[in-house]
Amino acid sequence: MPHISDNDNPVETSVPDKKVSNQRRVIHQNSAVVSTVAIDVDTDTDTSKVTAQKNRVISPTLSNTDPTSRIKINSVVSNSLKITVPQVTLTQQKNSVTTMASTTVVVENKTPLDRKELLLAKKAQYYIERNWNKKTGLIDSVQGYHHTTLWDIASGIGAILALDNLGLITSFDATSRLTKTLKTMINMPLYNNELPNREYSTQSGRPSGSLSKTASNGNGWSALDLGRLLIWLEITKQYKPELAPLISLITDKWQLSRAVDKQSLYGELKTKRSTSYRQEGRLGYLQYAAQGYQFLGLDVSAAFEPNNVNVILQDGISLYVDQRNLPFFTSDSYVLQAIELGSSVSWWNQLDAVYELHKQYYQQTSTLQIFAEDSMNRKPWFSYNNINIYGQPWLSTNTRGKPISNPQIFSNKIAFAFSVLFSDDFSQQLSAKVVSNSLSTRAIPTGLYQDSTTNTALNINTNSLILVTLWFKSRGNIPIYQ
Repeated sequence: MPHISDNDNPVETSVPDKKVSNQRRVIHQNSAVVSTVAIDVDTDTDTSKVTAQKNRVISPTLSNTDPTSRIKINSVVSNSLKITVPQVTLTQQKNSVTTMASTTVVVENKTPLDRKELLLAKKAQYYIERNWNKKTGLIDSVQGYHHTTLWDIASGIGAILALDNLGLITSFDATSRLTKTLKTMINMPLYNNELPNREYSTQSGRPSGSLSKTASNGNGWSALDLGRLLIWLEITKQYKPELAPLISLITDKWQLSRAVDKQSLYGELKTKRSTSYRQEGRLGYLQYAAQGYQFLGLDVSAAFEPNNVNVILQDGISLYVDQRNLPFFTSDSYVLQAIELGSSVSWWNQLDAVYELHKQYYQQTSTLQIFAEDSMNRKPWFSYNNINIYGQPWLSTNTRGKPISNPQIFSNKIAFAFSVLFSDDFSQQLSAKVVSNSLSTRAIPTGLYQDSTTNTALNINTNSLILVTLWFKSRGNIPIYQ
């Protein structure tokens, strides 16, 4: 879903002084459980599979070379390690010699899924299989709606990588699917031959939506959506290094400098009457997406400066809020940051405060409420369920900032992510609620409305985030990107 907004004048800001304390799951890095490594290479498919054998403990103070595998250990973090396989002979069977060029892969000792987690994983997998287009390698953003944004394409890539790393599909299948997706992206017509359009058909890979059949190839680009896609392309290169050349072909075609101005993110919106080029992204969303551009070496330093924000108190908790127009404030960007890239200690990262607000709301009202952006199965079809917007707490709006009636108040995707990121009684109730909400549907539904009815807008972002969160948990709560 595109996130479009204009820029306002900067305001002075101060640092919130009240801190919240939650039982975050912390990864201790004083030792790491790793494995003796065996390499099995299939030269016909040009893919490699790394299998773990005997577990042992490696102290970070030891040598970074493992003599039993002759593989260079680049880094050791908790229960996973990054290795570089040199160009050497790996196996020899029946007069045939298999070799492999130097590459970097990640070897993990994964925590297995429990019964309820496997249930959610299978339901999320059903959505991917049901809405996967074999011709283009794209996944419908919402079931029955054959279109996708770049944000949704990123979710699709994340889902496929998660299915692979959870062992629900083979590595070969994942590579084949991602190859199809990337080849479609290479051939996607670009808006004004500059950057990808806001929306594409999942059936043809061509621009869709307003002005899609005109010479401009659409109605502009979303810098936020593009930034998230850049993050997942970088993650893909880490887990599927053989796909790096395809990814380079894609990003080399894009004029990414057009999405950066004044060291911040800028999008373009074209209508029949005019074209506007404007700053895009509000607090949380802006900083998260900007990191995608940093991977490509673009200067987006202004995106991380504490401008255009103010400090408020909500239920006794200090929060930064954006002072510009359409300052959508949901949980999503902070959750995505933690799971995909890691929760860095920075002024703008409000994950702990956001979680604490939801927990306090439950303690005060006995109502499980988790606010996030989500698709809807009725008008306005998409909503931002804001923690605070224009000074009003817990307000759901459409994409134009107008309040909506009977909003969604419980987001399954964010609730489940919270249940993994945090460990307390409240987080466990969230996990149980997500499972309960999903029992009667084939895929994981979006959430619950205020009147307790189910939001049945089955969509890629909900089911992808559940899968990626399970992958994150199986890694011992280590962020996906290392």
